[in-house]
Amino acid sequence: MKNRIGQDHWLINRASAHRGFHGDGIPENSALAFEKAIELNYPIETDVQLTSDLVPVCFHDDNLKRMTGKDSLIWDVSYEEVSKLTLSDSQEKILMFEEFLKLVDGRVPLLIEIKSQRHNNEVAQKVVDLLKDYKGEYVIQSFDPRVMAKVRKLNPDIIRGQLITKTKPETLSKFTHFLLSRGLLNFMSKPDFINIDIEHLPLKGRLKRNKRALCWTVRSEEEEKIALTHAESYVFEFITPKRK
Repeated sequence: MKNRIGQDHWLINRASAHRGFHGDGIPENSALAFEKAIELNYPIETDVQLTSDLVPVCFHDDNLKRMTGKDSLIWDVSYEEVSKLTLSDSQEKILMFEEFLKLVDGRVPLLIEIKSQRHNNEVAQKVVDLLKDYKGEYVIQSFDPRVMAKVRKLNPDIIRGQLITKTKPETLSKFTHFLLSRGLLNFMSKPDFINIDIEHLPLKGRLKRNKRALCWTVRSEEEEKIALTHAESYVFEFITPKRK
């Protein structure tokens, strides 16, 4: 089957800013980080998950503590509570995904990661619904093939990506991780691209078959060379990449 990502597609020709262009006092996944990425003309990678009252927000960690000081799982906290928190040592707030889309407004492409959590069907549904009237370019990815299967069912035209790491998360059983790390559940989502941890390059031929290959997260010139040797593009942070 022919891949839907052509040679001129932004995903394989431009490096994406991991959680926006953050650092030097600019928190990740903040309005400032997103505006900086837009100013520098980089596609934006961001994360989406739900609060306890099912509001989709741009936030990476399961726990709020690292970025806000509040020791609680994000899906145990209402949006009203989340909206009062600030990111790191700044006045930046956690954005609703809807606010994020209005902020970017198609100015750069989006690499959207849907996080796996208690309400997988709901988060996929809400993200796809909010993107229905969005005019900009975007693709969706997840570590969870069940999430991507739901996205595929809701809108098969959306370009889909499967995130992969061979480092086992504490929350996964050895068997589940074995299946995920080898792409053995990809039949559920039929991804157009694989986005793999740079530590685990190069991709095995079976994983890459008929799919574009990206990697995450490039943080140095040396890693950028590795990425461009073994993948078609990459997600970066804390550097100014050679690839625009």
